[in-house]
Amino acid sequence: MSVQWRKGLAIVEGCALVALGLVFLNSSHLLVSGVAGWALIIEHWIPLSFGGLFFLLNCPFFVLSWLTLGRAFTFKSLAAIAFVSLLSDALMASIALQATPQWLAALIAGGLIGAGLTWIMRHGASLGGVNIVAVWAEHRYDLQAGQTLFAADCLVALVGAWVFNGWELLWSLMGFVVLSWVVGRYHKRDQQRREEAEECESPSVELGAR
Repeated sequence: MSVQWRKGLAIVEGCALVALGLVFLNSSHLLVSGVAGWALIIEHWIPLSFGGLFFLLNCPFFVLSWLTLGRAFTFKSLAAIAFVSLLSDALMASIALQATPQWLAALIAGGLIGAGLTWIMRHGASLGGVNIVAVWAEHRYDLQAGQTLFAADCLVALVGAWVFNGWELLWSLMGFVVLSWVVGRYHKRDQQRREEAEECESPSVELGAR
């Protein structure tokens, strides 16, 4: 299997983890990180599906992605967002998790989404919005992606206070901490550079083998 196919499959796997994590959060009435969190908040006021709002809110951020991170990153991120939007809508329509305690849903969702984001970013894509800002800041200023995501999540929680009650906000913040910790712990810029170098070297290796 070629490097590009492996990277594409890894992004799909990461998207599936994120979509499943969103199901836990939505079913337990908890907030989620970044633009997805804004989509969950706005969903209470505008009669649009979560997936539709998630996709629409992401669109402005792709100007930054196109100008600073390149076409390949932008197209892969768009594909990842479209897949998460469709899969999350499908899962939310078919899976009910109302019996899951909110604290447990926050822990599981934070771990799933954090792992999914790590896997997606490691293979040269993002889920738009704050993820794009985090990747850009990491490339430009060497800022840790997990810290950028957590700072943005705190703003989501602040606005979410208008919609969610105290306990829901508390468990949501716990989920944000877990998500940020997973990304900070397992998303290593050095490892991503090595994988990018492997991708660049692979065509020459195949050519030499011929």
